[in-house]
Amino acid sequence: MPVSKISVLALLGAVIMMVNATAWAAEECKGLRDFQRDEGAGQRKFFDSFEFRKNRRGDSVLLLFKDTIERGTPPKQWLFLHRPSPDTTDYCVAGRGEGFGQHDDKPEEIYAGEFGAEGSGHPRCASSNADMDARDALRASANRALGDGVIVLYTEGLTGPGFQFAIGTDHDWVIIQDNADESRSSCFFDSGTDVLMHFNHTIPAD
Repeated sequence: MPVSKISVLALLGAVIMMVNATAWAAEECKGLRDFQRDEGAGQRKFFDSFEFRKNRRGDSVLLLFKDTIERGTPPKQWLFLHRPSPDTTDYCVAGRGEGFGQHDDKPEEIYAGEFGAEGSGHPRCASSNADMDARDALRASANRALGDGVIVLYTEGLTGPGFQFAIGTDHDWVIIQDNADESRSSCFFDSGTDVLMHFNHTIPAD
């Protein structure tokens, strides 16, 4: 029995939808409140959040989960989320881990290279070598872009990348991705002009 062109197209469309759905699920994407509740289960009763905004939209969110709000106690776990496209309200996991800290300002004269988004005229990534640590090079570039008084938070991934979050005094920001693979590279991830910070939230109930 011959198969009609419409049947073939319908079958192809169904296969594509299944593949896309599988890929979307593999990226671990869901609503922000769901991530806050699910990742905060157990002893992690509180969290801090940093929403990195541009064009009035926060497409990147750093969550720091804690089991106490006692001052000076580091978070137990971090989760970095990013919206993959402007057409979705869900966030996807860009990285997660337990290592977290804060860098001092990187002197601007060290590593003179500039890094930026595709189309900026600057390279997006640098690879570490005997003369240069890529993480430091990208951080120095962010410091120059943001000016004095920059705060740089950093995260270390369990299996995937870590990130550096450079925040200027006017809440301008640059996010850097530090890759854990053999390339030992760091890349410009995103930048914007506003950060909303909230501290000591209680994990939402079901």
